[in-house]
Amino acid sequence: MTIVLATIVLAVTFAWQDGFAAFSRAPLAGRIALAGIAVWPLLQLVPLPFPLWQALPGQELRRLTLDLAGSADSWQPLTLEPTGTALCALMAIGFVAFTGWLMQLSSDDFHRLFLVALGLVLLGILIGLLQVVSDGQFPQLQVDNMGATLLGFFANKNHMALVLACSILLFGLVVSRQFGARGQPAAMQIRRRLMGTGYTVFALVAIVVTNSRAGLGLGALAAVIVLLDLARGVALRWRIAAVAVVAALVLAVMSSSAFEVVAGRVDDVSDDLRWRFLEWSWPLAERYGWLGSGFGSFRTLFITQEQLAWVKPTVVNAAHNDYLQLLIEGGVPAMVLLTLLVLSLLPGIAALHRLSRRAQERHALLAGLFIILLYALHSLVDYPLRRPAAWIFFALALAAVYRGAAAGRGDAAGGPQIEAA
Repeated sequence: MTIVLATIVLAVTFAWQDGFAAFSRAPLAGRIALAGIAVWPLLQLVPLPFPLWQALPGQELRRLTLDLAGSADSWQPLTLEPTGTALCALMAIGFVAFTGWLMQLSSDDFHRLFLVALGLVLLGILIGLLQVVSDGQFPQLQVDNMGATLLGFFANKNHMALVLACSILLFGLVVSRQFGARGQPAAMQIRRRLMGTGYTVFALVAIVVTNSRAGLGLGALAAVIVLLDLARGVALRWRIAAVAVVAALVLAVMSSSAFEVVAGRVDDVSDDLRWRFLEWSWPLAERYGWLGSGFGSFRTLFITQEQLAWVKPTVVNAAHNDYLQLLIEGGVPAMVLLTLLVLSLLPGIAALHRLSRRAQERHALLAGLFIILLYALHSLVDYPLRRPAAWIFFALALAAVYRGAAAGRGDAAGGPQIEAA
């Protein structure tokens, strides 16, 4: 309820103050994609005359159910789960409004927001450490006690691990440059490398304590990207020494009991039920893939076609592959919007060659692209963009890419190019 109220206030205030002019910074494909993200769930809620909705694929069970109540000839929306779709629509509007607000900020305010985001991550780690030492007893922000697991504010350890991986990129590629922006160039670089390496190791240890297999892989990828960036311009002997130190730290972490737990879960990847979820969910994609069953309807639909042999003590709440679930719930229109969102990143990639290597906009743009890559990879095995607490970093990354593209083409809306270390 708090998020819904905040979304309404944010969207109305943003529209009143800016009139959505901030979206002009985004490429045309991005503007269409963002508009579609907000509008398509709303369109799924529009009531349709009974000859029309009954003619759509996958409506037989709904027609038979309504027929028992004598309401088969009533107007019905496209979605099979109106309440869930309505909530998803509000969340989608909140995501779009938040992204627009990020693009509206001045360059200085936008880069200060990176510090706020990093501060929230550190606060989440502090809360998570308390959860670990208290075996999940305090503070228990989640409904279920997950034991000695670093969750922070998140209900899902994979999402906490993803955000930690994103924070590695944010700190290593952007924030460390802001902290090291004063003094002699050589001292600035040394200070930045020490801070970047230190935070990367710290965040990797925190990811291990989340007990997330996907997070371990995403964190390792983020660490490699940051360490390669920090190594630029360093003499070969110092690179070898740094690799030796990092290897020693990795061995120390791998010998810990926390790593043994997550490593044991890595060995069980082949037996993970999420691979079966793909097979079991595919018939839903074949049935509803054209226009979608309605956002938020997967859980209800899966139960209706779940076989007795598939039933486990837990409930299948998602397909654990957001591309497949997007096709099921949003249909072809949602996949078109996803394609447009990907195409909207191309101007940002092109801007990397036009922006100065010392421009803050370029650093933020590069971090944004890599953060989006982490979300894209994680969406293959999970559903990070279906949780507001997790998509905040995605919105931050998307705004950074669009702002960087605007700065690269010399658009005044992109803001001045601020030089950094």
